[in-house]
Amino acid sequence: MSLQGTPSLKFTLIAVGRGMPTAIKSLVEEYQSRLQPLGGCTLVEVADYRRTGKTAEREQALVWEAAKLRDHLANHPFIALDSRGKGLTSESFSTILLNYLQEGQRELRFVIGGPDGLHPELLARAAWHLSLGQMTFPHMLTRVMLMEQLYRAMTILRHIPYHR
Repeated sequence: MSLQGTPSLKFTLIAVGRGMPTAIKSLVEEYQSRLQPLGGCTLVEVADYRRTGKTAEREQALVWEAAKLRDHLANHPFIALDSRGKGLTSESFSTILLNYLQEGQRELRFVIGGPDGLHPELLARAAWHLSLGQMTFPHMLTRVMLMEQLYRAMTILRHIPYHR
């Protein structure tokens, strides 16, 4: 499995929530910098629904956030981050990215929902669902974890010494 002589793959992460803490913002920028020569990675942040803590607002929040996310999806295929999605090894993830490249895909979009996840309509529209594990992680940290895995997958494909 190799990307030698193969075009790059650009990544776009569309995430609910704005205003990353400084430490997370620094890590996001670090991985964006690392991914730049491998195709690049753009982070698009959309506003989250301002929750008051009432249980009944979950559906309202999902609908509101889905509308904001849809503005950035148009007709592009995307991968939804979902705790019930498929968990992969880094090597398996790199193989999936290679398959997308071999199919002629040049951009992949990933969608990260807010605290309540993603609206069922968006989940149904996703090309597939990816899980970063069974544990619950802060949504801002999920951005960094996904970017790191994208970088790791691309280094595996390009035989860059990073993955061990």
